[in-house]
Amino acid sequence: MKAKLNREDYQFRKKTGQELIKYPGQLNGLDFVISNCEECTIYICDHAAQIFVDLSKNCKIYIGPVEGSIFVRKCENIEISAASSQFRVSNSNNIQCFVYTSSDPALEKSTAITFAPYNFAYPGITEDFGKAKLDPANNKWSEVFDFTPNTEVSNWTLLHPSQFHLVSKTFEGLEEPGQCPVPIPTTYGGTCTKKIILGSADQKASGLELDFLMGKENIKNQQQLADENQSYQETQLKVTNQNKGEVDLNQGNYEEFIFDEESVKSTEPQVNMQSQTTFNVFDELVVDNQFNKQKNENLNQQMIKDDAERKQKEQKRKQAQEYLKKFMSEFTELANQRKTQNRAIVREKVQKEEGWKTVVTNIDLKDNGGEKDVSKMAQAIKNKFKDVLK
Repeated sequence: MKAKLNREDYQFRKKTGQELIKYPGQLNGLDFVISNCEECTIYICDHAAQIFVDLSKNCKIYIGPVEGSIFVRKCENIEISAASSQFRVSNSNNIQCFVYTSSDPALEKSTAITFAPYNFAYPGITEDFGKAKLDPANNKWSEVFDFTPNTEVSNWTLLHPSQFHLVSKTFEGLEEPGQCPVPIPTTYGGTCTKKIILGSADQKASGLELDFLMGKENIKNQQQLADENQSYQETQLKVTNQNKGEVDLNQGNYEEFIFDEESVKSTEPQVNMQSQTTFNVFDELVVDNQFNKQKNENLNQQMIKDDAERKQKEQKRKQAQEYLKKFMSEFTELANQRKTQNRAIVREKVQKEEGWKTVVTNIDLKDNGGEKDVSKMAQAIKNKFKDVLK
């Protein structure tokens, strides 16, 4: 008989300001949930079936290979490294994604999302890729499908190469982690010369062209950046250092290669103007992205304001309904009281009327021509009541 699993071992919930770790072998291919965490650094150093990241903010999350899907939902200000067969972000803002995925990453109702290649390593990660049935070479990290595109401002963009960094986690008693098994494009300081594809082919096939999603100038600049940086990396990566000799940046020495104009001049005096233009283009894109983020923040503030006004109107509507309900209740009660009082007055007057019993007894003979018609008798009685009340 299998031992019953403890649910608490497969979730991080409502944590604040902590470093949270799942060690190699602790998940062993099962599901995991990260929810309502703030200001945390989280390491999932094992393979899993699927992972949910919900309602968290201001966190750094590093996740090993996942055979199924990684879902990021209702999160804000997150840096996440995610390797899975499917990666999906919904209802989130300002998410920095270092992604390996064997299918197109998907966005829905999300803004200010940046994408870069997967960057995480820990002891045994290469074996875990095999256990999760993922091929590290088949990475579609940049082929993003946006289900809710914005016609004015792109919801997503590529991470500037100067912001790319590798992350590794070591554990006492375990072998040192090797390099990240996912090939890193030359644009981001790696050795992979595979062309960076911007946007999902499925989205283009469905009629949503990338220049519509990201803006013609934005897509042109980013594709130019990717192509020219790859060309530059292939021909100019090796630099000469007088003290250290020849350094091969393709082997992961990313700290010494900074993607800005001054560092390029210092390490490679012969860098061509075309490559310098590339860096300028990317810097301009960063400025545009900052402007876009500010615009998104303004939109979010307007949405918050509109939501507050809507809630205020809803509150007033409920107050009006309550008032009307109370008014009708009091009105009905008062009407019933008056009706009861009127009946008492009529009864009192009728009892004081001399000969009234005679009238009631002989009403069929007196007012109806001697016919005993109950409905006519009742109407005659009502007429007598009215006469009394006048």
